Amino acid sequence: MRNSNLTQLREAVRSEILQAFDCLGFAKPRDIAKLVCYANPDSVAAIGAQLAENAITDVARRELKNSTKSCESSMQMLLPGLPEVMARLLPPAISIPSDDDSNDECFVYKPLAKVTFGELGAHLDMLTSQIQADISRHRALTELHDMALSMGANVQSCVFDVLGASVTLEAEVA
Repeated sequence: MRNSNLTQLREAVRSEILQAFDCLGFAKPRDIAKLVCYANPDSVAAIGAQLAENAITDVARRELKNSTKSCESSMQMLLPGLPEVMARLLPPAISIPSDDDSNDECFVYKPLAKVTFGELGAHLDMLTSQIQADISRHRALTELHDMALSMGANVQSCVFDVLGASVTLEAEVA
């Protein structure tokens, strides 16, 4: 069952984002949050505990990612046959897709030293999907960049304005 207050706040966030894009040309998440909280104090108060838990979950997620980047696992360094160069590149923990999505968590973090072969495979599948999505976005954005550049865009040009002007010129020539 959806929380109506949270649904209202999501809609308010979407509305503020659109307004920021229209008025400023960009949006900052913190500014959006401040505006929505100021305009909807009753909804924010009604779901305060849930919002606090969500915020702390985000903090925990970032800390897990940061700690996995900065920590060295001495256990990995002791593995026979594992080159030191490779051991330094391995993270001490990885995220694994979770079967339990009852609490909206789609993955868990687990120390690499305790990961099963199946869990490692699941993590690699997840990384592959993320990488493929990133590659697709990169290719599309590179194509957009190159099209705009070939049509005379410079660092101050609005990309869609340049492309739109090009379509108008093509229509006038035809």
